[in-house]
Amino acid sequence: MNKTPEAEKSRNPALKIGVREIAQRAGVAPMTVSRVLSNPEMVRPETRARVLKAIEESGFVPNRLASSFRGNGRIIGTVVPTLINSGIAEQVQGMSDECQSSGYSMILVQGEFTADAEEAAVRTILGWRPAGLILQSFVQSHEARALLLTNKVPIVEISEVKGNAPLGTAVGISNFDAAFAMTTHLAAKGYRHIGFVSMPVHGNDRLQQRRAGYKAGIAQLGLDDSPEMEIQVPVSARGGADALVTLTDRRPEMDVIFFSSDSLAIGAIQECHRRGWKIPKRIGIAGYGDLEFAAELFPTLTTVRVDRYQMGREAVRHLVARINGMKDMPTITSLGFQIIDREST
Repeated sequence: MNKTPEAEKSRNPALKIGVREIAQRAGVAPMTVSRVLSNPEMVRPETRARVLKAIEESGFVPNRLASSFRGNGRIIGTVVPTLINSGIAEQVQGMSDECQSSGYSMILVQGEFTADAEEAAVRTILGWRPAGLILQSFVQSHEARALLLTNKVPIVEISEVKGNAPLGTAVGISNFDAAFAMTTHLAAKGYRHIGFVSMPVHGNDRLQQRRAGYKAGIAQLGLDDSPEMEIQVPVSARGGADALVTLTDRRPEMDVIFFSSDSLAIGAIQECHRRGWKIPKRIGIAGYGDLEFAAELFPTLTTVRVDRYQMGREAVRHLVARINGMKDMPTITSLGFQIIDREST
């Protein structure tokens, strides 16, 4: 038999509790309870502690959705690509931890690297009336950019700092500079036939910048920059393995391959083991991201270290500052990168 709302409340007294009841228990005005829930820094510590104790003892659960639509929500929205990329997962974890520290909740919507998908994701996240948005790299869709400008919500674009002018603030690194640095690093170690493997770059400004950095490094060094030296594959270990086979079949003289993701590089290393190829004697392997497994592989992986966790935290800090009206925020904040030279090159 279905329970009526009244019967359910009778069975569970905690559902009867509201802001007014919490205010009575704490001996404060209902507005004070609302401030503790939405802007705790505006309430004196001893009063805040009394209200929080009343909330904990009563089992009260505030209606975050309702407060969001009244414009008082402390919600940060973010649009991210697929979380199969563990680097993105690290970034989201940093964002989540900083949101928690700052008293915000985070709503995540998955998007894809197409204009239509980007616009749809932005519309979805704006429907939650967030206090601010964190978006992966620069907004590509003209419709999405217009939508964001019309809604006048504070924005931080994360991961890439080189390319388009940001709608608000950009926090991250220059993928161009990182890829250029790795390419010239490999050449300095004596490699002369440097291949490049990337996930599909269409619509993804970070990957476009990595490819451009590789191409610029090859051009400056006067090395082979023919189309046979690079390939785009799906982001998976299988994709990395297939790329290794394709490139070395095309160019047997290839002596090192720079992969735009550690996830691709691990597939290439596994394929070398299957074929009995010694790394780096037969061929060198370099990656990008310095994911946790990079230092545990055999051989250990040369890669570009990017602190994506810290990047996520910094993005939230910048966004909260903008939400709070701080005017002198830098437009671009670059966190830098490191070339980590290990056994695979």
